[in-house]
Amino acid sequence: MKQQLLLFALALVLHLWQQQSHAQALPHPIMFCTQVPNPNGFGSLIGTFGNHLGSVSAAPRGGDLYIYYPNGTLKNLTQLAGYGNTGDAFGTASQQGPTSIAVRDPSVHWDGNKALFSMVIGNVAQQYQVQTYYWQIYEVTGLGENDTPVITKVPHQPENYNNVYPIYDTHDRIIFATDRPRSGQTQHYPQRDEYESSPVTTGLWQLDPFACPADNLKILTHAPSGDFSPSIDSYGRVIFARWDHLQRDQQADGDILNNNGYGSFNYSNESAAATRYSISPDIEVFPEPRGYRTDLLQPNEIGHTLNIFNPWMMNEDGTDLETLNHIGRHEMQGYFEPNFSNDNNLQYFNPGDRYNPNNLYNFHQIRESKTQAGTYYGIDCQEFSTHAAGMIASLSAIPNHTADSIYVTYITHPDTRSADNTPSANHSGLYRDPTPLSDGRLLAVHTTETREDANEGTTANPISRYNFKIKFMQQQGNYWVAGANVVPNITKSVSYWTPDVQAHYSGVLWETFPVEVVARPRPATTASHLSATEQGIFDAQGIEVAKFQNFLSKNKLAMIVTRDVTSRDDADRQQPFNLHVSNTTKQTLSNVAPTNVYDIKYLQMVQGDQIRGYGGTVNPQPGRRVIAQYMHDPTAMQYQAPTTGAQGSVNIASDGSIAAIVPAERALSWQLTNDTNEPIVRERVWLSFVPGEVRVCSSCHGENKLNQAGLPSPTNAPLALTQLLTYLKTIDTDNDGVADINDAYPNDPTKNIAQPLTENFQAGIANWIATNGGNDATQWQTQTGDACNQTAAVINNRLSTTSGNTDQLSQTIDLRYLTDATLNFDVAYARYNNTLFDQLRVKVLTCSGVSTTIYSKSGSALATAPDQITTFTPANCSQWRTECIDLSPYVGQLITLVFENQSGQGNKLYLDNVRITEIPPNEPPTVSGTNNVCSGQTSTYSISSQYPPGATFTWSVTGGTIVSGQGTATVQIMWNGSGAGSLTVVRN
Repeated sequence: MKQQLLLFALALVLHLWQQQSHAQALPHPIMFCTQVPNPNGFGSLIGTFGNHLGSVSAAPRGGDLYIYYPNGTLKNLTQLAGYGNTGDAFGTASQQGPTSIAVRDPSVHWDGNKALFSMVIGNVAQQYQVQTYYWQIYEVTGLGENDTPVITKVPHQPENYNNVYPIYDTHDRIIFATDRPRSGQTQHYPQRDEYESSPVTTGLWQLDPFACPADNLKILTHAPSGDFSPSIDSYGRVIFARWDHLQRDQQADGDILNNNGYGSFNYSNESAAATRYSISPDIEVFPEPRGYRTDLLQPNEIGHTLNIFNPWMMNEDGTDLETLNHIGRHEMQGYFEPNFSNDNNLQYFNPGDRYNPNNLYNFHQIRESKTQAGTYYGIDCQEFSTHAAGMIASLSAIPNHTADSIYVTYITHPDTRSADNTPSANHSGLYRDPTPLSDGRLLAVHTTETREDANEGTTANPISRYNFKIKFMQQQGNYWVAGANVVPNITKSVSYWTPDVQAHYSGVLWETFPVEVVARPRPATTASHLSATEQGIFDAQGIEVAKFQNFLSKNKLAMIVTRDVTSRDDADRQQPFNLHVSNTTKQTLSNVAPTNVYDIKYLQMVQGDQIRGYGGTVNPQPGRRVIAQYMHDPTAMQYQAPTTGAQGSVNIASDGSIAAIVPAERALSWQLTNDTNEPIVRERVWLSFVPGEVRVCSSCHGENKLNQAGLPSPTNAPLALTQLLTYLKTIDTDNDGVADINDAYPNDPTKNIAQPLTENFQAGIANWIATNGGNDATQWQTQTGDACNQTAAVINNRLSTTSGNTDQLSQTIDLRYLTDATLNFDVAYARYNNTLFDQLRVKVLTCSGVSTTIYSKSGSALATAPDQITTFTPANCSQWRTECIDLSPYVGQLITLVFENQSGQGNKLYLDNVRITEIPPNEPPTVSGTNNVCSGQTSTYSISSQYPPGATFTWSVTGGTIVSGQGTATVQIMWNGSGAGSLTVVRN
């Protein structure tokens, strides 16, 4: 009877709650996660960093993925799809064992009918057991109120790594963060951040679940301290938070100065077998030391610290990575120090005279307004102990809106930025997960607690101070505060092993990560475009940009170009700004403070190497931290123009420009140095580039509007780019006597600039997979002694006892870096007679599983010699034929090339000189025909056989008339003039 009364009372409360909430009905359903409250405020599920770990201490099991509909219906998606353990506040607590789950990061598809999220499954079933669990990406469908949800694990994602923050891009690929090492090598796992040397994500990655397994995963950014919470805005930009913490290792400083016991040391390189050796005081080369390292600071040098979560943006393919609208410390933060103390022009930064009066120290959990494109909400909060909850702020950053005209608005009172034991009346609690709705309203996750979180219970019965609930935001005076709850309380009773202690929780669950379930327009895909200025330089050098980018991609390289490194933003008075290029007349001086001129001669690059270890050289902890080392990537260095500077340097050209080849998929930074290689101006963040990217910037610290001389951004055609391209065309790194695409850029007159396949079978068929379809004596092998080709692949169909059996010879071919492709192969064959003959097919198998036959000949069409009742052997080269097939539909892909013999019990079939080459569409064809003709004579002219069937051509003639063949590879010309005539042809 008591239980019935209790249930009745509960139903009454829920009914009253639903009546009350109708006044603030949602325009669309919201999806969100529940979480067992966790007092742990460092490295846990909803912390500022290190929040990607799948351990039970970081992510207590027992949460679920929910959807809440405007009519008040609440649905547990994960439970209905068969995931997780049940448990309620009125029954026996459920043991969170091997099938238990925690969930996070729901992100709804553009069509509003499915969503991605991350889920970790499992916990130990017994005390003292220790196992490792990983967040993986799942997709949920069936989101309608009357639908049955279905949850599927996304295929081909990194296994045994933590994959979080998944979103759909505009092509339905998945962009996400992961702790998979940049290199993919296990000795680098986990990557350790630059602050606490704790595990961190390695950046943002892109997954195409349906592409080739060898090509479906790409790293878009390499972030030494992690990237967080990506989204795609209405302009097609990927917006995310990045931890900018480019400073020297404080754990190593503690070991050196105070013997703090971190056991910091260096590996000699990034390899697994690298030598371990003790650090020395000057082992780090960039940036300058912290202020307390007076033993390392140069005279008049001021120490450097940096710690900020900036908003960043990029294209979906990882190109054009930079802070959001180039915003930085000058536009957002308060006081920070200059580089040097002996230059009166350099100032401590004071934001008092800038356009934006409101400081923003961090920007987490960034989401764009649904009704005001280009307006972004986020959280500014302290690093620890509040679960990344703090103040809600917003800023407007539409494309082409300069950073120095961006205004930060405090949505909640600035007192809510951090925890407070004695809060003012303005402190309305702590906020996270701002969620703009399609009707213009704003939701947020809120806790009424103002103090830092702490465990007010025990290990066995943890009690958090926080009560995170999704709430409507409502205006109160000049600021906004949390209003009514959006969903009713969700309660649960759980038990789990910590693993030493069995912990219990019974009560209301936290609500986190809300997202509106609604269709939204799919924005146009953004892409990097080379400006007309730099395009003109490539054109003048006779270099096709697409071909050059393919060369870069193939070698995992990128190119950076800066038009004028002497030009600096007028707000940056913390680093030297009166810069003069040594031994030239090039300089840019301030129109306000033109004295104290600094000579610069080189731009010196540094690369982020994972060579810092902890725990001592004898028994080190797993993983490594990134530290800066002068650029030494061997592939990038071999294509760098000669320099007189120190390692990693490139010369600054006489117009102030630089151009450099750099490694892709690795964090990089740089500094301007003088004649003696001393640093003058330093970059303050890490950047990375994707393979094939050609990145052009106006200057090293780009002008928002004007530079230090009061001038707009430089528009000069960078001389350094011309110099580097000229140099690259002279390189022959493979010592084949030709400077071609395998070296730098083709000036090989044959223009056969890429050969992903050249096979003459001199080494047999070891590079191929041979499949014997009939499991009989008829199978592919090699034969020597051929009068024309010496060694060839051959299959003897006379040995077949059954017609129709197929035997294949296949190989995976990489066409990703080609823009045009042609397959050529030589074939020799004779029928037995007109009833016993065989068939040769060539097929292309794509990674999607589609098989296409691109060549098929049999019998007399295949034959290159007369019928022969004895075993056929080609007598000479005339009994071979070269076949040519256009592979252009498959460029940019990984394919499997298959030669398939179908036996008709005919005769031997020979295959040789298989090659795939690239011939640019604008390559002048080779023409054969008669040069000396008479007026009135008709002559035939033909294109060489290097072009595939189906290629079309445009012929032009002077002194004659095209009789036939226009558009084809062969034309007839009637010459009807006197003197010299001409004939030209262009491939279409």
